[in-house]
Amino acid sequence: MSSSIDPSNGKKRIQAVQTTLEILDALRAHGDAGVTEISKEIGVTKGTVYNHLATLEENDYVYKDANDRYQLGLRFIDVAHHAKSRIPILELARTEVDKLAEKSGEMALFTVEEHGMGVCLYVAYGEQAVQTPLYVGHRSELHHTAVGKAILAHLADERVAEIIDNRGLTEITEHTITQKQALLEQLEDVRKRGIAFNNQETIHGLVGVGAPIKNQHGEVLGALSIIGPSSRMDEDRLQRELPDMIMRSVNVIEINSTSL
Repeated sequence: MSSSIDPSNGKKRIQAVQTTLEILDALRAHGDAGVTEISKEIGVTKGTVYNHLATLEENDYVYKDANDRYQLGLRFIDVAHHAKSRIPILELARTEVDKLAEKSGEMALFTVEEHGMGVCLYVAYGEQAVQTPLYVGHRSELHHTAVGKAILAHLADERVAEIIDNRGLTEITEHTITQKQALLEQLEDVRKRGIAFNNQETIHGLVGVGAPIKNQHGEVLGALSIIGPSSRMDEDRLQRELPDMIMRSVNVIEINSTSL
């Protein structure tokens, strides 16, 4: 079994496992694909790809159709169910996100941090909500979203530095903060106020308001956010109405999560 050392973190990688993960990523990106396509994309032989796919199919993690094209198997839904079960506040967050979407008329979501990325675990849409590429399971860097900044602002300084070093500060739009000092100053403001903003930093024309959810020890568990078009976000709504709405939901989750 071959292995290699990842120069970015010094950890050992098992090459066969790495190949399997790259195959699954290719299927996730393309929806379906054949052996030759995957082989070219990840740079390994067709025989190797076929053997990996055959093993995954045998274990129900991929599905092969009548045209010998592969897709991700539905078994991943079962895996996802069990993965989400380790987030004890998820059910509380779902209820409050639904309320936020209904009351605001916009899109509302619940996000947690894992491996330095924001992972959306629930999203709901109000009557006027715009459609975005966001979905349950969507991963994004923390520095350009309201939920991400809300989370970053309440992590230890060493952890924030580690995330910035590992993930960088990618420019998504011209409004994205890409300078470390500027981000740290904004995170300080978030800590003081308890509210974070996304000013068209992820998608042109969309702004977001977010707030962290913390446990009784002050540790951040995740964050809630409301996102909508800048055309509907006047100063009063952005600075008072939506933050008040979100903070009420945060308080409900924090109070009820003490018994979890």
